[in-house]
Amino acid sequence: MRRVTGKQVVDITAAGYDELVARHQGVVLDVGTGDGKHAYHVARHRPDVLVVGLDAAKDNLRRIAAKAAAKPAKGGLPNLLYVWAGVERLPAELHGITEVHVLMPWGSLLRGMLGSDPTMLRALAAVCVPDAEFLITLNLHAWRPAVPEVGTHPEPTPSSASRDLAPVLAAQGWRLGRADYLDAEEIDALATSWTRRLNSSRDQLDVLALRGVVNPTDVE
Repeated sequence: MRRVTGKQVVDITAAGYDELVARHQGVVLDVGTGDGKHAYHVARHRPDVLVVGLDAAKDNLRRIAAKAAAKPAKGGLPNLLYVWAGVERLPAELHGITEVHVLMPWGSLLRGMLGSDPTMLRALAAVCVPDAEFLITLNLHAWRPAVPEVGTHPEPTPSSASRDLAPVLAAQGWRLGRADYLDAEEIDALATSWTRRLNSSRDQLDVLALRGVVNPTDVE
C-alpha cells in the first residue's frame, strides 16, 4: 500500500495497516478522494475511525497529505491515510472497510457507480465488512448535457434509482436503501472542493445521494 505523505510516497505493510485498523472503531474509505479535503474533514471530526483517502492521482494529494502527516499541533491527523491507487487495482492490504464514500465521481469511477463496471463494484465490496454503509453522491449536471461517462444511463431520480439502479447494485452486493436530493446545506457539509467549485459556477447545484449497505447480512 503506497501512502502519500506530501512529497514522499512510503510503503505500508499489511501488518502496519492491520495495526492501524485495530486501533480504531471502523474504517471509512473515500474513493476518488481528489484533493483529499473530504477525507480530512471526516478524519478531523471522527477521530475514532481510520479514514483512507484513495486516488490514482497522487499529485493532487500532496498538499493536504503533508498536513495530515504532520504533528497534531500542526494539523496532523494520525487516523488519516492518503493512498495512491486506482479503484481498478485496490491495494492487496486494504480490508475492514465499514463505510464507503464515493462523492461526485467522474470518469471510470462514475461509470462504475452507475453499474457499467460490475468488476469495480465487486472489488470494493470485497474489501468491506458485512453491512458496511455507503454514500454515493451524483452530480446531476453530468446529464445536462450528458457527458460520455454516463453512457446510455438517463439522469437518475430518487424513483428511477430505486427502480433501475438498485437491482444493478444489488447484483454486486450493494443494497440501495435510500435515494434523495441533497439541499444546499447538505451539499456544503460534504466538504469537497469539487462541490464548492460547482456551487460557485451555477445558481443551483443538483446532487442525488444514494445510501445503503454493502454485503448485507439479512435477506429481503
